[in-house]
Amino acid sequence: MMRMGEMDGLEYRLKRSNRKSMGISIERDGAVIVKVPHQAKLNNIKKFISEKKIWIHQKLAKKKILNREKPKREFVNGQGFLYLGKSYRLKFIDNAGIGSGKLPKAAPLRLWHGYFELAESEKTGARNHFVSWYRKQIKRQIKERVPRYDKRIGVTIKDIRISDIEHRWASCGRNGVINFNWRSVMASIWVFDYILVHEMIHLIERSHTDRFWRLVTRVMPDYEEHAHWLNENGADLDL
Repeated sequence: MMRMGEMDGLEYRLKRSNRKSMGISIERDGAVIVKVPHQAKLNNIKKFISEKKIWIHQKLAKKKILNREKPKREFVNGQGFLYLGKSYRLKFIDNAGIGSGKLPKAAPLRLWHGYFELAESEKTGARNHFVSWYRKQIKRQIKERVPRYDKRIGVTIKDIRISDIEHRWASCGRNGVINFNWRSVMASIWVFDYILVHEMIHLIERSHTDRFWRLVTRVMPDYEEHAHWLNENGADLDL
């Protein structure tokens, strides 16, 4: 549970947990998250934020430049939609095509011969069909990609949950649970892998400590390239 706060015109969200120290993160949408121990006093929290104010504004300015605006995609013929870093154009299929078996009724949206094909009769629910399709693809990709890393990292993922995480690409829950943003699978497979590895290592090291980044580097030496791409292009991974 997070509470909203404000200090000198800076809005932030306060998250208390069992952590031992205070920390600040800037999420993908520019939200400022202040993470503190349960017992932290408000005056100490404000002092910490004040000391980090310049750093926060620098990060927010960079985020604003890199992610100027969300994409404006329309669900019309020819519009491109991302999957694993590539753009595929949308093509509407008439209902007769569905009846003839061209597009199965159980799957109103599919990626077929380089196009996203959607039943014409499902046009009004196009966004929901895309979200549902992306959710299914994430599960499939995770099933394929986890075996590449779990033994090297030394962790076991107990469960994967796909949801509409408002501020993050993924998050590490308790007891081996990882939450994935359905938008993550729009990125290239190597960026997707970086998100996956990042959260798998959080199962060992909860905070972004030096040890955390050493573990990431050991598994994915070029992770900075993927993290940089995500920071620059993350706003485009949306509908």
